[in-house]
Amino acid sequence: MSRRAALAAALAVVATSASAQFGGRRGTGRGGKAEGGKGGERREPTPPLEITLHEFHEDLKLAATQEPLFERYAEAIRALANDLARERSRSVSEAKAALTARIDRNVDTMRNRLAAVEDIAAAAKTLYASFTTEQQTLADPRLATLMLLPLGAKPPAG
Repeated sequence: MSRRAALAAALAVVATSASAQFGGRRGTGRGGKAEGGKGGERREPTPPLEITLHEFHEDLKLAATQEPLFERYAEAIRALANDLARERSRSVSEAKAALTARIDRNVDTMRNRLAAVEDIAAAAKTLYASFTTEQQTLADPRLATLMLLPLGAKPPAG
């Protein structure tokens, strides 16, 4: 697949998932009530990405030599998620910028996003190569789809 086709696919995924990301409630539990900690403190729920990464890590039962490879993969996914969160907050403040500046910014954003996804893919391939046959079986349905979670995809089952 050419870089242009990959960028177009990434744009399509982002455009499709962006509307779903802005529609949900944040910081609320069931029934829309804020989750509270001790003394009525407001506590943010654990992000689905962190839950999914933790469950995946636990299921894989990694050897000590595989831990740094998994951490590289997880950090690459977290970096993409953090970039997306920063971009969402920045895009609100830049909504009134000149049209051509916004177009250039969008192109730069998509280029950066593609580079981040390529980093995740490289880390995923290295990690997968270190897996035992049993770990590969566990990873097959999840390793590739987990990298799309920051883009608004649903967490992989399993």
